[in-house]
Amino acid sequence: MELKPVIQEGFSIKPSLLASAIKIELRGSADMEARSILSQYIDQVDAETKRLHMAEVIVDVHELYFINSVCLKSLVTWLDRIVNMPAIRRYYVTFLVDPKLRWQDRSILALQRMAPDVVRITNWKAD
Repeated sequence: MELKPVIQEGFSIKPSLLASAIKIELRGSADMEARSILSQYIDQVDAETKRLHMAEVIVDVHELYFINSVCLKSLVTWLDRIVNMPAIRRYYVTFLVDPKLRWQDRSILALQRMAPDVVRITNWKAD
């Protein structure tokens, strides 16, 4: 897999390759400092998912404590791109959320409503 971790003060992205999915863990605060990093990274995730013919991308946000509207728009743009792909190339996006973080309840649910055939939401559970 060609995705590399991103670590900056207050925000990080950690990728991993699973059997039939790419998982990315977003941690910290996706604020204005993170917007270009997140947008570019999502494009790389999309390209890598297609290249590896993966069925799913898991986006673990259970340790993402804040996301601003610009970063959220990056996710909207990505999901819109997936929805508009031919069905044969489309993949699922599963968000692992922490129900205690209120922004996730509202924002991730809105993403699911926007792309109900693509987005799944699962509550994160400690191993």
